[in-house]
Amino acid sequence: MKRFALLLGVVLGVVIECSLARAAESGRLTIAADGKESSFTLKELRKRLKPVTVAIEDPVYHAKKEFEGFALNEVLALGGIDAESAHDELVFTAKDGYSPNTAFENLRKHKAILAFRERGGRPFGKVAQGKAMVSPAPYYVVWEEGKALETQVPWPYQLVRIEAVQFSKKYAKIFPAGEKPESGVMKGFLRFKNECIRCHSVNLEGGDLGPELNAPRNVTEYWDRKTLLAFISDPTKFRYKSKMPPFPQLKGEEIDQVLDYLAYMKDRKIAAPK
Repeated sequence: MKRFALLLGVVLGVVIECSLARAAESGRLTIAADGKESSFTLKELRKRLKPVTVAIEDPVYHAKKEFEGFALNEVLALGGIDAESAHDELVFTAKDGYSPNTAFENLRKHKAILAFRERGGRPFGKVAQGKAMVSPAPYYVVWEEGKALETQVPWPYQLVRIEAVQFSKKYAKIFPAGEKPESGVMKGFLRFKNECIRCHSVNLEGGDLGPELNAPRNVTEYWDRKTLLAFISDPTKFRYKSKMPPFPQLKGEEIDQVLDYLAYMKDRKIAAPK
C-alpha cells in the first residue's frame, strides 16, 4: 500500500509538472503601441528569438535565482517597438490587473529579460503575494543588475501585456494638464505615476489590483490626511499581509505631494461609467 501511495505521488508530481510546463508553453503575450497589437505564444517566441540565461540576486524571491528568457528589447522589436521609440513609457499588465510602468530611458540604461522559467527547464517557484503563494508564469520581467535595481524599475510577473505609450495621451484623464513642472501637484502626479498607478487607478485609468482613488469619491474625502500619510508609509501597520507594500523610500514631503495631486483630482472626476 505504501509503495502504491509513493508511486501515485511520483506520477501525480510528473503530471502536475507537465501540466505547468504546458501552461507556460502556451502563455500568450500581447505587445501594443499606437492602437496596434501583436500577440505571441511562448512557442512562437522561442522560434523567433534566442533564449538567454541570467543569474541575479532576485528582489521578489529574496534569493539568488537563475532564469531562462529573452532580451526584452528583442521581444518588443517583434511588436514593432524599439528602444529609440518616440514613446516615453512602457506599461506592463499582469493577469490580476497589476499595471506598473517604466520610462523608456530605463531600457537604454539597463538590460531587462523576459523570463519564462527557471534555469534547467524548471517552472517558476511560487512567490508570496499578500496572503497567497503564486507562480510568476507565464512571464516575469527581471533585470540583469538584480537587487541593485529593486526600487528603480518594476519587476512585474504573471505578465500578459506590454504597451508603449505617450503617458500624457494614454492617461489624459489623470494628467494634470496646465500644471507647472515645479508645482506640488505635478511632482505628486509624477510620484503617483512611478509608485502608485501600477496598482491603483484614478478616474479608472491605471492598475486594478488596488482600489480606485478618485471616483465616485476621492480617497482624501473619506480618509484624513494624517491617516493617509501613515498608511502610505507602511500599510502593514494597518493590515496584516497587505498586498500594498511599505514605501520607506518616500519621504513625508513626497507623500504630501502625492496627496496634493489626489486632492487636486477630486474636482476632476469622471462621470459614472455606463
